[in-house]
Amino acid sequence: MLASANGADVRCGESQAVVDWIEMLAGRDLTAGDVPVVHRAVATAWESDPVGTRRWLAEIGTAESALAAGTDLAGAEARAEAVYAASNGGSPVAIHHPALASVQKRALAVWTQHGADRLALTEADFEGWIRYASLCREAQGASALRISVADRVAVYTMLTDRFATGTREERIAMSAIGGYWPQIREAWKSASYDQQRGWIAAAPLPPPMTATSLGYAEAVFNGDVISHARVAIEHLGPFRVGAGP
Repeated sequence: MLASANGADVRCGESQAVVDWIEMLAGRDLTAGDVPVVHRAVATAWESDPVGTRRWLAEIGTAESALAAGTDLAGAEARAEAVYAASNGGSPVAIHHPALASVQKRALAVWTQHGADRLALTEADFEGWIRYASLCREAQGASALRISVADRVAVYTMLTDRFATGTREERIAMSAIGGYWPQIREAWKSASYDQQRGWIAAAPLPPPMTATSLGYAEAVFNGDVISHARVAIEHLGPFRVGAGP
């Protein structure tokens, strides 16, 4: 039991909906320190307004279920829209409790957003793209990407610029590759030889390169990001928003 007030109880399973919602938007797990912050904030809200808090938790559960039903490019678009809304005060979490707003902001770590399209990418999306580019390079028989701390600044700038200057469809594709990366990784590992070869043949990979990791990453990011997303979905998907690896 998490908290009790006015003869009604709220349990950890109910407050877990808030954790799950933030993690779904962020594309990664909350830190061990932030999870208890969420539970304490929900307990405090419950003690002051159990009826309103239960209604609020139900709202979050409904939003989570709707987002979790999304798959592939449509699901990636819906999540990127939800991330944009959350980063601009439209999340059911952020408007309820300052501590929860802080947890959500830390977890999402939004690096870029597009106001006209109302789409945004989180830090986990950027990291997913880096790892995807490394998979592309490894699939061509080269070593994994080695991105230094200094080079990461350049990589994040590349991704930010690509997101800003692309079309809406390209922005959605970027959210798909980054957001679905854990599922792409596991699908690649479990794929048959024929599936892997099919992806390699169809993906718009750069020419085999022995250049720097930074140069290879740039070639991937500046390539056909829409085809990268579609081919990954076709050969390794389907992928679902919020699904584990």
